[in-house]
Amino acid sequence: MWALKMYYFIKNMSTVKTLMRMLNHDLFQPRDANQVVLVQPNLDSWKIMYQMFMVTAVGGNLFWAAFPLFGKANGENGLPFLAWYPYDTSISPFYEITYIHQILTFAYIGFSHINTDTFVSALNMYISSQFDILCDNLKNLHFSNNVKANLVKCIKHHWLILSFAEKTSQFLESIILLQFFISVIIMGITLFQITIVAPFSAEFLFLVSYEMAVVAQIFIYCWFGNEVEVKSNNVSFAIYGSKWPDFSKEIQKNIWFFMFTSQTPLRLSSLNVFYLSLESFMAIVKTSWSYFALLQQVNS
Repeated sequence: MWALKMYYFIKNMSTVKTLMRMLNHDLFQPRDANQVVLVQPNLDSWKIMYQMFMVTAVGGNLFWAAFPLFGKANGENGLPFLAWYPYDTSISPFYEITYIHQILTFAYIGFSHINTDTFVSALNMYISSQFDILCDNLKNLHFSNNVKANLVKCIKHHWLILSFAEKTSQFLESIILLQFFISVIIMGITLFQITIVAPFSAEFLFLVSYEMAVVAQIFIYCWFGNEVEVKSNNVSFAIYGSKWPDFSKEIQKNIWFFMFTSQTPLRLSSLNVFYLSLESFMAIVKTSWSYFALLQQVNS
């Protein structure tokens, strides 16, 4: 899973660089301090999600690393991973070297997952923030000296947001499809394993932390994807906050056309199979639970 995710990330590095360059566009920058305050809750929610994911992932790593120490059988030295080595890993110092190597490798994989997933969620958070800025500009359109010029800027801004979202979807589609499919299986199997190990043992705590990390991982994708859909749906209504009846007929006609074209909310998806939404998150949880129930039934 990790190797494929890193492969797709590196493969689409040119798209990532394009997205980074687009972030510096003048239309993407907050117009004033009020807009900075407006988008701050989006950044705060992303930070909270990042910290939540970090805590669950690091907790899972710690319990996983400590499990062999507390789960030794007959005094034998255990390793976090069962693997073959061309030397005897039960004697010192080979045991300590191999143990540290496995811990560092797993930590590297864990932090790679964290940074990749939170980077993806940051892109979605940025899209939703841009919709907030666009809606604020539309609501305050009547305060501008040149309404027509500012309306044109808003239309260009909307087009740039859609272009940014399209490139983000191109970068996400392979990662999301792979992540969602594997997460359904992992969540079901891990939940089943939790029910068959000794409660509050080192293995039990590791499995619980790992399950929480996977749930948080999927939730981050779906939450910020859902925010994009909600915020994009506000664009067609934002213009009502301005004094549009006082505008000229030409501007009113342009506003009507813009409202008509922006009525369809933006939905991020992977090959139009999985949509990033809270409904998709609940569907994944339900499917994982069904898979867990099937494993329990077969086991019993």
